[in-house]
Amino acid sequence: RRTMGNVPPPPGSSWPAASDGPEERSSGSYTREQTWAGPPGGGRLTPPGGHPLGDVDPDVWAWPPPRPVRTSEFACAEIPEGEPYHRLGRTSRFRWWSVPLTLAVLAVMTFFLWMGVVLSVTIVAIMGGSGLTPDSATIGEIAQLAFGLLPTALFIPIVFFLVRVVQWRRVGSLLSVEGRLRWGWLARCTGIAVFPVSLCVLAFLPLAELLRPGLVPTEATGGTEVFAAMMTVVVLLVPFQSAAEELTVRGLLMQLVGAIGARKGEPGGGSAVSRVLRSPGPAVLAGGTLFSALYLALRPDDPWTAAALAVMGLGAAWLTWRTGGLEAAIGLHVVNGLVQFTLLAFEGSLGRVTTGAVAGSGLPLGAGSPLVLILALVQAGLYVLVVTWFADRQGVRRRSAVAKTGR
Repeated sequence: RRTMGNVPPPPGSSWPAASDGPEERSSGSYTREQTWAGPPGGGRLTPPGGHPLGDVDPDVWAWPPPRPVRTSEFACAEIPEGEPYHRLGRTSRFRWWSVPLTLAVLAVMTFFLWMGVVLSVTIVAIMGGSGLTPDSATIGEIAQLAFGLLPTALFIPIVFFLVRVVQWRRVGSLLSVEGRLRWGWLARCTGIAVFPVSLCVLAFLPLAELLRPGLVPTEATGGTEVFAAMMTVVVLLVPFQSAAEELTVRGLLMQLVGAIGARKGEPGGGSAVSRVLRSPGPAVLAGGTLFSALYLALRPDDPWTAAALAVMGLGAAWLTWRTGGLEAAIGLHVVNGLVQFTLLAFEGSLGRVTTGAVAGSGLPLGAGSPLVLILALVQAGLYVLVVTWFADRQGVRRRSAVAKTGR
């Protein structure tokens, strides 16, 4: 029986040489600290506390191998392979209680956010009424606009917290099937959105004058300085407010609904109910109509605007599934929001913007009349057609990647 000691590596090897002299043991370890791993060719190791047992190949030498890789059982779940966007919430860590727990934590965090906003608004109102701020009327209008947009924008960190901590998965899985925000595709979608939105604005101005004379103002009614200050708030906050709404409604909500249905091979995965829940229909319907349903509940006397919001929401939700990410929905929402709030600032009617995720999001063009539904149908239809064509032409990924396996 022949055994193998820890001999120096061959000439030219990049591995560190072993210590000189015979192997010795001192308190159960070698006199020189080493790290260990298996030699090539399947030879035995020389363990840190002793010598190998049995016969070994004398031509195979031992060398210090790398330290063992540490793994954490608390690591976040990876993106499911080969799944469409609405199914990315069905990770290896998904359990039946994941959906109700996420909704419960969302409700609690929304409550505390609302309380903080109400307290801030109260403090600003007291300071304005007491004359502690210069030009209190102007400051009050700008502050009201900011507090109307800021609560919705703050849903971005809230939703990221829910995905990363409560659902214990990667935040990137909320953005797209590639696990990140595809900035180039977002820029293209934003540029595409300018065309249908501009077309609807050009159609809205003469039509609105015919249907309701005096609806469209001809000059800024709040003064140049007030208009400039409000536009600064709009440009800084509206993109974040728009992105937050898409992350919450078209992102988190769609993936919560899409994660309910069991996969094929799981218990109950072959049932008709699971097949329906796995399909994009329920997720698209939930993500597309929730906002309009909330609006209609708050303002039951305005069904035209609620219907227009449903059209826009369904178009954005379908594109989110079709393009595998939120970029198309965010691009249209940002352009729409900037145009709508600019018109409100020019008109001097930003006082209608109140705090809250629903009332503070802005309204489509021609809100409150049948015109709003016509414009929404034209805008959403054109945008969906053009974005779908570009997505097919550029090969935008619709499903998450599948790991390659090989011999």
